[in-house]
Amino acid sequence: MPWLESQVHGLVWVPTTFGLEPRWSFEPDIEAIKQTLQLLRPSSTVEVNFLGQGAFNKLYDVKLDDEMLIMRISLPVDPRYKTMSEVATMDWVHRTTDVPVPSVVSYQSSRNNVIGFEWILMSKMPGKPLAETWRSLSFAAKSRLVMEFAAYSSSLFRNQLRGIGNIYERSPLVENSASTEESAPTREQAEVPVFTSQDTECSARAVPEVSRIVSTQFFWGSHIYQDIYRGPFSSSKDWITARLTLSEYDCHSILAKYPAVDDLDSDDEVEVEDSTRTLRIIGRLRSLLSLVFPSNNPDPEPSIIFHDDLSRHNILVSKGGELAGVLDWECVSALPLWRACYYPSFLEGVPRHLEPNIGRYHREGNGEPSDLYWDHLWEYETTILRDMFIYEMKRLEPGWVEVFNTSQLQRDFDIAVQNCDNELVARHINEWIEDITTGKVNLRSLRDRIDEA
Repeated sequence: MPWLESQVHGLVWVPTTFGLEPRWSFEPDIEAIKQTLQLLRPSSTVEVNFLGQGAFNKLYDVKLDDEMLIMRISLPVDPRYKTMSEVATMDWVHRTTDVPVPSVVSYQSSRNNVIGFEWILMSKMPGKPLAETWRSLSFAAKSRLVMEFAAYSSSLFRNQLRGIGNIYERSPLVENSASTEESAPTREQAEVPVFTSQDTECSARAVPEVSRIVSTQFFWGSHIYQDIYRGPFSSSKDWITARLTLSEYDCHSILAKYPAVDDLDSDDEVEVEDSTRTLRIIGRLRSLLSLVFPSNNPDPEPSIIFHDDLSRHNILVSKGGELAGVLDWECVSALPLWRACYYPSFLEGVPRHLEPNIGRYHREGNGEPSDLYWDHLWEYETTILRDMFIYEMKRLEPGWVEVFNTSQLQRDFDIAVQNCDNELVARHINEWIEDITTGKVNLRSLRDRIDEA
């Protein structure tokens, strides 16, 4: 893949104790960023300061005269597609919901520019992360936030798409860019099929295309080079099969390093044992695919845009607790209804039905209760807020709740696929598979088994 290899320059995958991590082999240059911004606004005064970074991005505070913006420069983990999809996703959420998301000022999905990386210039959202304000917010303010996310979920449910993958603008190669150099579309881009939705609240002209998926499992490490279909997937079964195939590839790659298993050191033995165990789980999951995901409909499966990292760090709120912004729309895919009709991730957690008694917790030197108290209070409050979220969804969108109530088996299967290589979860997965295989009545969910362990 010569084209792909040239596009991932600047990205290095580094082995760590906890697996591979993406790293920058060279840093974006501040002067190149300023030069790019000056081309966009020739008469403006430009200021640029490093703000922080995420797993795949570096963030920069940008001031153009008196306008405050954010520039997000991306590692080429999935060249072109990640940037194009992120821009289309923010636009779609802006058009179909009332959730405040960044507005894109300009972007470049090719690295053929003076910065040398793909980038997005967007508005800077006000507020502070919910993680920093949760302790000081009233429960009433938290309840209002939950109601807003219920309305958001309802809006996306009413604007369903078709097929599983990521969304793109109708003409993804035409973009507002400071660069005049564009790479020609690859053979893969030219031939990839797309699914479009016909029955939505938005006009057909405005509905984005569902096409190639941009997801961490599909580009992590060497996965980006694997010859595997990347969507759009017409069914849940096809999507999950592709994910299991990638996990299988990892196992076979490890086992291929050890053709002789008689003389292995302890670390090598662990690798071989882990891969062998994972392959057995994958085989068992494959045998259940048709049972859990019968694919009788030849049409592409309905899907919804699903932000799977609506954590307290990606939700911005004002001082009074009003929702001010939702961040981090990269790798947000159109997923099947059974997966998308679920709580926002900031509401997930272990249930706690009794309010913690603050008097029973250790006090810090400043008189504040210990972090353990706040953790337990968080679990207690989110237990109540989850019920409030479902109650509001029943009022707004009964169809969403029906999917939610009937999809635990599919969600558990998804958890098993995500964790098939996790030694700590393997026993629970195998016991859950055994119960399904033997037709056990009142099947205990895999989610509960893991949470209660």
